[in-house]
Amino acid sequence: MASMGTSEMIFFIATLILSVAVVGVLGGQTSHLALSMQDSAKGTSSTIQTDFEIINNPSQIPYHDGYVFYVKNTGEAGFFFTNGSVSVLIHGTMLTGNTVTFTKPGGNGELMPAQVGEIVVNTTIFSPATTRLP
Repeated sequence: MASMGTSEMIFFIATLILSVAVVGVLGGQTSHLALSMQDSAKGTSSTIQTDFEIINNPSQIPYHDGYVFYVKNTGEAGFFFTNGSVSVLIHGTMLTGNTVTFTKPGGNGELMPAQVGEIVVNTTIFSPATTRLP
């Protein structure tokens, strides 16, 4: 009978060790998941805060030498309004360099909330007559 008590004690201790290991692993995974959710929320918050709209009449965007876009910052935070931070795609073609000019109020490079900036593209991808905007 004494040996039965010893074997039960060994099983009890083994069960406790196994339980502590499982709790440790689950606790670590929960912590990792919580940190991942915080990082994702920060990224989403940043995306929501920096939002913009093209506000000009679509039929007035193309003109004889290129395109003009009026962009309004509708987000809660300012964003840099330059060739290095804003990509211009027309008909799937990325335009950069001296063919694209960014004009913003104040000229400091940043488009603040509710401000309107202008993007002028000094080249045509297709003739304005064949460009159809919704």
